[in-house]
Amino acid sequence: MNTVTTSARNRGLAPYSPWLLRDYFTNQGPSTAIVVVLIAYMSLLPLIQRGVGSAGLDSIPLEAARTMQRALFTPLLFLGTFFATNGIIANDRKFNFYRFLFAKPISPLAYYSLVFALYGIGFMAVTCGLLGLWAIVVRPMFPVEIFAILPIMYIAYGGIGFLLSAAWRFDWISLVTVVLIANVGWEAFGESLHVLHNLLYLLPPAHKTNAIYAMDFGRSFPWGAATWLAGYGAVCFLLGLVVLRKRSMGTS
Repeated sequence: MNTVTTSARNRGLAPYSPWLLRDYFTNQGPSTAIVVVLIAYMSLLPLIQRGVGSAGLDSIPLEAARTMQRALFTPLLFLGTFFATNGIIANDRKFNFYRFLFAKPISPLAYYSLVFALYGIGFMAVTCGLLGLWAIVVRPMFPVEIFAILPIMYIAYGGIGFLLSAAWRFDWISLVTVVLIANVGWEAFGESLHVLHNLLYLLPPAHKTNAIYAMDFGRSFPWGAATWLAGYGAVCFLLGLVVLRKRSMGTS
């Protein structure tokens, strides 16, 4: 009986999908695109000032264009995930939106899982749009690796953001703080032989992101680092569902 009831409840989620995608493409998506475009403009500005723009940005050497594009993926992956998961659950609690969302018999776990997945799809679409813009302004460059890296890093960072948003209202500053502490911790004590070194494994594997950001497109893919990052994020996402199940939506 419970299985039938849950299935019936979750079938009611389908009509929400277009509206959730609309929310993403009118809020988080444009924010991601605008910030990344501004960062790209600041990166290209020195070349433009040196007169490269007069000959067209497509005159930038291919290797230099690859290096610049790869460098832009670092802020894209973090900021895109940050915008997508910021307040993903906490905002509904803070502004009491959950009262309207769950006035109908819909499972919060299924609903927020759907939001997380659709925002990831939206993030992928925004990335495709930015690659298209790069192709017009600079030159066509569509590294297939980005379509593996993006979902991995979305799960890695987004899973942490999902857990923090389920836990309390200050998820955005918590995510930045956790990632910062993880970066400092792994950088300072990653090679330590002290027994407390094992505590680092409770933190996000921030040191593994270096292998992702430094990879050369078209060559070897850092599967070890990718698996660790995605695994950590997936565990955080599942813990977020547990918190969501145990913690009342009315708790601020």
